[in-house]
Amino acid sequence: MTATYLERIEDAFEVRSETDVDAALDALATEPIDCVVSDYEMPGADGLSLLQRVRDRGIEVPFVLFTGKGSEEIASEAISAGATDYIQKRGGNDRYEVLANRIRNAVDQHRSRIALAASQERLSRFIDQSPLGTIEFDDAFRIVRVNPAAEEILGYDESELIGGTWAPFVPGSDRRHVAALERDLLSDKGGYQSVNENVRSDGERIRCAWHNQVVTGADGEVIGVFSQFEDVTEAEARKREIERTNAVLSTALDTLPVGMLIEDSDRRVIQVNERLYDQFELDGDPATAAGRDCRELAVELSERFADSEGFVERVETLVEDRRPVDDERLALADGDTLILTYRPIDLPDGNGHLWAYRTAGRSD
Repeated sequence: MTATYLERIEDAFEVRSETDVDAALDALATEPIDCVVSDYEMPGADGLSLLQRVRDRGIEVPFVLFTGKGSEEIASEAISAGATDYIQKRGGNDRYEVLANRIRNAVDQHRSRIALAASQERLSRFIDQSPLGTIEFDDAFRIVRVNPAAEEILGYDESELIGGTWAPFVPGSDRRHVAALERDLLSDKGGYQSVNENVRSDGERIRCAWHNQVVTGADGEVIGVFSQFEDVTEAEARKREIERTNAVLSTALDTLPVGMLIEDSDRRVIQVNERLYDQFELDGDPATAAGRDCRELAVELSERFADSEGFVERVETLVEDRRPVDDERLALADGDTLILTYRPIDLPDGNGHLWAYRTAGRSD
């Protein structure tokens, strides 16, 4: 009767009935059962013993005890044993409505817990396997998780940091700044990215790039912060070295008495000096020339030569052959002469080209 009413009340219900405990256990082991509804008094067993056998087999589906027994002791024992719900049979068909509602709620909550657990498991695996250092903070900015990459970067074991703050790995000179970032993050108003100096457990100073993600609840309140970071000490050192090298190169190029042009393997300008702009009376700022198409630039420069087409063809030939050229004389349309020096160069990302032009005066 219960099965009939449940299927009549809820079209989504597919009810399978068993009158034998062993048959019920077999069905649970082989069928995709979402919920068990059990009577209390059954031949050879009761609902609590069935519940115990279900749980002993590691089956965690919702279990609803539906019985005419009204003892509070049985109800308490059922809940203590792991029953999802306990419903006392009463007169009237509305009891089946109540049972159907309890089943819906129990199954929905069970599925939500499973989905949440799966999501948390995926998140946990992602954090543990992430190549980025990851630290999870709670809503009071206390550390609740540290992944292996973070342990390696900072030199601390997770157990040394859990429950504490970021103070151990932030130098005293930066703590006020980091405290301000913390306040911004807890109010979800900023602090999402920063590059800070950090201190390893052995006292070594490193530079780390931090990417912070605020986690909020349904009410919009901050419930935690995930911080992912990487050691950029070497990268920043290389960047500073490149900047110094570029500054020296720019200064050297600008002081040379010859026009200089350096291009990459894609025939794009890497650097050009002001002297070359003056020689060819080019408009614009040499500092903004990086990235220009050197093929187009060669056509523009060719207008200054007596044989403009020949100049463009000569440039293309030198680029293709990659043979060094010294002191090649090129006649200008105004009667002056430029002397060309060309060198193929090797760059980290491919072949490049260096051009030097110096003024020789009027040709004979």
